[in-house]
Amino acid sequence: MNQFLILIFFACLSIFSCTSSEKTNSLNVPKKETTIKAAKTACEYGAWLKAAQLYEQLYQKEPKNEQLNYETGTNYLKANDPQKALAVLTNFNTKYQTRTAEFNGRIARIAKAYYQIGAYNKIEEVVENYDYPKMYRGLAREHLKALIQLNKSKDLSTYFSTYQQNGIYDDKGKKTNSGFLYRAICNELLLVGNGRLLKVYAGQYYNWAIKRQAKDQRNLAIAIFYQQDFSQAIQSLTNAIAVEKSPRHQMELEGLLGICYAKTGDLEKAATQIKKVQNFEPLPLRHDAFGAKFYHQARIEVALNQKDEAINDLENALISKAEFWSNRFKEDGLMRDLFNDKNFQELVDN
Repeated sequence: MNQFLILIFFACLSIFSCTSSEKTNSLNVPKKETTIKAAKTACEYGAWLKAAQLYEQLYQKEPKNEQLNYETGTNYLKANDPQKALAVLTNFNTKYQTRTAEFNGRIARIAKAYYQIGAYNKIEEVVENYDYPKMYRGLAREHLKALIQLNKSKDLSTYFSTYQQNGIYDDKGKKTNSGFLYRAICNELLLVGNGRLLKVYAGQYYNWAIKRQAKDQRNLAIAIFYQQDFSQAIQSLTNAIAVEKSPRHQMELEGLLGICYAKTGDLEKAATQIKKVQNFEPLPLRHDAFGAKFYHQARIEVALNQKDEAINDLENALISKAEFWSNRFKEDGLMRDLFNDKNFQELVDN
């Protein structure tokens, strides 16, 4: 079924490209603009490889263009080809990097590529050579994840404190609170099965969140969830859902609540949470794997040991036009019970 849909998509994309070329000739629209439009269309349908190839065509013509390098590498990452992404991203001549910027997200993509191929020590080098005044939060996240994978608990503590003190920034240059890194750390510790350290950082996360609970119930609920006190988390998640205004975060919280019901043996309420998630309106395309209903349904189904249903929903996530790429699934600690499943492995390798 997926192959059939992909064939239909590329047939439509070919028609689109031909039509675009005709329009380009008649309207004298620059070819670059047409190619970028085609690449963005490919992204909307999850055709990451096609998007990467289109951006690469432009990048080869403009090797000094850092944004085109970024787009090419990013889409190769989404297409599950970190080696190709790394080749593109590291091929860029650093003398053309934008030095007037306060941060650099392209470098975080290099770290992500190293993470995906398991070259965790290389991420340490990337961070060491990062000389922008603002630390891009995506790079900080990959760094801390790498330190967990390398079992460098002292360095993890040191760098996490540094990032908390100096601040981390999003892709708009806006300072982000520490919840972003706490969630990443707890997920990675869950992923590698380090329960001892997870208890430590989930506790720190809780202490940090409890001071903010008047204005931020979401982080408090997630902190309790990672403490794996699922009975207490049910009440905290319920409180957070009641005041949460973001549909994306509401969906995430409803999904975690479903997991808690599954973990505490309340299968009926867990099933009700799946229905709640199903009834959410689709979120904007820009949201990633932690913000779409098929994904959150799958997380609950994993907790219910409904592996076939979970994998089916992950497949639905990939074809739902949301911004998904399957290698994200194997980076989620809540998916660990699927990792040895052959169908899951085939899903994330394609």
